[in-house]
Amino acid sequence: MKIKSMIISAAALVIAGCSGFLNQLPLDSPSSDTFLSSESQVLSYVNGLYAALPSLGQYGCGVRSIEKNSDNIISEKYDPRINGELTAFGGESDWSAAYQNLRDINFFFHYYQVPQEAENDDLRSLCAEVHFLRAWWHFTLLKKFGNVPVMDGFWDGNATLEGLQIPATPRKDVALFILEDLEKAADGLHGRNRHSGLRICREAALAMAMNVALYEGSWEKYHAAGIFAAEDADPGLFFRKVLEYGDALFEIMPVSEGLNTVANDPFGALDGGDAYAHLFNQKDLSAVPEALFWKKYDLSQGLQHSLTVLLGAGVVDNEAAAGISKSLVDSYLYADGSFIDPDDRAFKDFNETFNGRDLRLRETVMSTGRKFRSSTISRPMKVDVYDPQGNVNPPRLSGDGNTRNLTGYHTALGVDTTYVSSSFWDTGLVIIRYPEALLAYAEAAEELGVCTDEILNITIRPLRERAGTAWKVPEKDPAFPDHGYPLSPNMQEIRRERRCELALQGFRLDDILRWKGHRLLEGQRGRGAYLGEDGILYRSFNMDDPQVRETIGMIPVDEEGWIDPLRDKLPSGYGFVPDRDYLMPVPPEDVNLNKELVQNPGW
Repeated sequence: MKIKSMIISAAALVIAGCSGFLNQLPLDSPSSDTFLSSESQVLSYVNGLYAALPSLGQYGCGVRSIEKNSDNIISEKYDPRINGELTAFGGESDWSAAYQNLRDINFFFHYYQVPQEAENDDLRSLCAEVHFLRAWWHFTLLKKFGNVPVMDGFWDGNATLEGLQIPATPRKDVALFILEDLEKAADGLHGRNRHSGLRICREAALAMAMNVALYEGSWEKYHAAGIFAAEDADPGLFFRKVLEYGDALFEIMPVSEGLNTVANDPFGALDGGDAYAHLFNQKDLSAVPEALFWKKYDLSQGLQHSLTVLLGAGVVDNEAAAGISKSLVDSYLYADGSFIDPDDRAFKDFNETFNGRDLRLRETVMSTGRKFRSSTISRPMKVDVYDPQGNVNPPRLSGDGNTRNLTGYHTALGVDTTYVSSSFWDTGLVIIRYPEALLAYAEAAEELGVCTDEILNITIRPLRERAGTAWKVPEKDPAFPDHGYPLSPNMQEIRRERRCELALQGFRLDDILRWKGHRLLEGQRGRGAYLGEDGILYRSFNMDDPQVRETIGMIPVDEEGWIDPLRDKLPSGYGFVPDRDYLMPVPPEDVNLNKELVQNPGW
């Protein structure tokens, strides 16, 4: 074994980076036939695989700022991909990290030695968790690169140039492999109740399978014509699988149990907005079934993050000045279920923007009365005529660094209202949530032409009603964002609901890409709140101070007075390249070494 490890290490130096999985030193080879042969060893190894999953970093906003890669957040440090600025090496870290994680996973399958007669339900569930994780990282690769080599085994024996000539698998087959792994996972996993959502569970595996099938089905449908078309595409196959997995999930966990509502919220929610917000601002989600799979933090154990601290200071993107887009704000309906008119002059009043709207809006975007810029003495945001006594506390449109807001819209999602003052905090992070399944089910049903009122009543309607919004039979919204093709009233409302329910949770770019929705990005740059001199936001600043007047006066606005943060930086809007940027580039080094790989279009 020692000789084998030395050979592999030498090969890794010669073929550095090839197929990603050789970018790290080999894991220790088993030193005896007892390696991974007991439950404690298996548990310890599988726990280590969890470390690569999404988390809230010690420093930074984590998932809350990811959507600067879409039309939900406007940042001075926008994601280069949406502006066509990604280089040929832009996919290198994503490719390498995924294959390194897959190597660790397949190492487990290769060296797992527990005799079948010694296995129990706990061990079978641990093995099922590893199938889930293998699916997770293959799905990551599928979304970013399309056709990729499926790493279905431990490849260290291939550590030569000849052995690494591994062709990419067509994306449809990659998706089917992922779903096969998730089916194996669902068959062997414990239910959520066993570990209160702190470990991968059966319900989470089914919800993820729905997401994977929906993604691939949508991609194959909307990219059917053009350079990104899937080989042997069969979108209906995947849409039907969404419904199949959904039926299995809903049998285990019906909607009445899966949604956190005022009736069952363990934290004493006062309304549906509270019940929604508690998924993002509480420390312990064990008693919240909607959190199918979540990560717990604990200050006493040194498991902590800085998200709450940053959000409390008004930060939207820890890397640069940023703000939530008006486009996202405009997505939320009135509480009576009617559409808003984004051009309504009433919204020139910052406070009016939030009145009588879907309750999720106030839980996602800071508004007057919401806790803001926490300190030893917390102060709520208050947008009103400037008061020398300091009672007015408007959005941070002035200042320097990442606390400066570009749009007037700060992030409220995830602000723990019990937070006072600390360098770090320990609110939990939901990784997979039950509403993802409801949204996927409704969308797949509509794609198949079978989305009845009955289906809407058990998927979209409960989400709306939890948010304090009356349910109305879908009608055509003339102001709905242009996706580049017509959408049925049902599909408009399903996509609207998806954007609102999953806002700032990392889904938006993936949705735009699978829908072939580049029209939402190309030539666009987003807007913010109204900052005309007749508006309350403008008057909430001390305009008698020449320095303040100059600072506010330098904020870019459009011809009607709405904040236009990137007007001078990107006068033509985002330069997303539709014939290239739907997929990331395969690392050139890997293409050069593995002659079986084909570079993605445009790169």
